[in-house]
Amino acid sequence: MAKKKVKTQQEKKHLELVSSLGCLICQRPAICHHIRNRGDGKGNLGFGNRANHFEVIPLCPDHHVGSFSIHNTKAQFESMYGTERELLYTTLKEVEKLEQANDLFNFYNKHKGEL
Repeated sequence: MAKKKVKTQQEKKHLELVSSLGCLICQRPAICHHIRNRGDGKGNLGFGNRANHFEVIPLCPDHHVGSFSIHNTKAQFESMYGTERELLYTTLKEVEKLEQANDLFNFYNKHKGEL
């Protein structure tokens, strides 16, 4: 059995940012779904392999593991909302916007007396 890898600070920060976006589908509070369309192309990563912590998308529990979810009805879910890769692209663009907004907010707070 593979040894569980400890998350780095950078991975933890990314996971927090992604989950803070809310579910991509319904905007409710989200947890991170590690995308699975790697490995053999069918979502099978192979024994002892895990998806990395940067390839995650925010989904609420219903869209993550509910009756109509990425885990239980993947083909239908992807035909309705997009593939995991497409949803990852959307997620990364949203994270980038959030990071830019945070940078601007921090810059303003640091220099508000000078502006």
